[in-house]
Amino acid sequence: MSELFAAIEKGDHSAVADAIASGADPNEINETGTTPLAMAAELGHTEIVDALLAAGANASQGDSEGWTPLMAAAAGGFTTIVERLLRAGAEVNATTAFGLTPLMAAAAKGQAATARQLIAAGADLNAKDQNSWTAMVWALEGKHTAVVEVIKAARSQQRQS
Repeated sequence: MSELFAAIEKGDHSAVADAIASGADPNEINETGTTPLAMAAELGHTEIVDALLAAGANASQGDSEGWTPLMAAAAGGFTTIVERLLRAGAEVNATTAFGLTPLMAAAAKGQAATARQLIAAGADLNAKDQNSWTAMVWALEGKHTAVVEVIKAARSQQRQS
């Protein structure tokens, strides 16, 4: 494991800054296909996400399956990180090899605030994965009623527009 990944795993912002200052690539890919930004997003390390973005990390770079930092943050319910990634140009409707989107990741994990945030940023409510599941189906399957209500409200608002 590289010095940068080890620092991220520990949540050590100073060590991340030192690694970047020493020339660590903020877009390197580890042995599992993960980027530093995706790892930091998944672990909820906001300051580290900020440092990586400032160092030039690609906000939309996915792993070998297409799982992006935005998907990781959305699944974890890290709304501040989702905001930072969207501001940095992360693709709100990116898809994995299976067809999952950030909204589906949030819906599957019951992250209502994150789902609301992604919808406001233009997430496609009707996107389907390889099984033809939408974010609504993911929310229903997980019995995440708060997310179901967020998606219902967004669909209703779309129909009225």
